[in-house]
Amino acid sequence: MTELLYQRDSYLREFGATVEEVRPAGDAGGDAVLLNRTAFYPGGGGQPADHGELILPDGSARAVVGVAREDGKLWHLIEGELPAAGEVVQGRIDWERRYALMRTHTALHILC
Repeated sequence: MTELLYQRDSYLREFGATVEEVRPAGDAGGDAVLLNRTAFYPGGGGQPADHGELILPDGSARAVVGVAREDGKLWHLIEGELPAAGEVVQGRIDWERRYALMRTHTALHILC
């Protein structure tokens, strides 16, 4: 089960993780990876999912364009070549987007 880092620290911008499973586009939902831990918020309650990137051991980056909750798993939707299961990656949240969504969320609570 994925450790949900965003539940403990919504200001966390980067984190290390291991790829546990890989799901190619041939399966429902497109190219995706399952991580052992994540700071990417999957969306819900009207809040959109986080975007960002995964940095692979060779320094290359893969865009994370969303996070999908399916059968109790959080799949990180990836653009580009998938990392291999067992690889250690560095997750990096698109902080400008996350912070703007956090501020908007709070403002809507104040207005309602």
